[in-house]
Amino acid sequence: MVQRKRTVKKLDLSHLPDGVYFDEKAFGKVHLMEVNKSIFGVDEYVYSGKIHKGRCGFLGGIQLSEQAPRPEERDHGYTLEGLAQEIFEVDNSLVCYNKDENRTFCYTNSKSALKFVGDPSKKYELYVRIYENAYGIENYRWVVIWAQYPND
Repeated sequence: MVQRKRTVKKLDLSHLPDGVYFDEKAFGKVHLMEVNKSIFGVDEYVYSGKIHKGRCGFLGGIQLSEQAPRPEERDHGYTLEGLAQEIFEVDNSLVCYNKDENRTFCYTNSKSALKFVGDPSKKYELYVRIYENAYGIENYRWVVIWAQYPND
């Protein structure tokens, strides 16, 4: 019996432009996000399109070496707003829903994972803001995700 080696498709990181990427980890695809200025004092990154089910995240830095939020043990996480509360889950996190603000806070740790659980046949628009800590240290501490259906 002849065993065949499974071919693994590798992503060529040497020619990627700088920016923040939406990473569909479960599918093996990254998407450069469009950058917009926001009213919140930080850049807002936008992705529009279909999303595959499973683990996903946000990457940046040299050869996409920085993950947002960083997988630290405390004081890092996600805020899910709008449709993001229905189409994303954060495994292994402390999840707190704020009824008054209609948003979900997900406090992460090194074992946490963002997962897309929405409908992969639909298109979505993601608006993402990445925040640092209050002391000016660049540490990709918190990610706010607003999701909606595109305005076709």
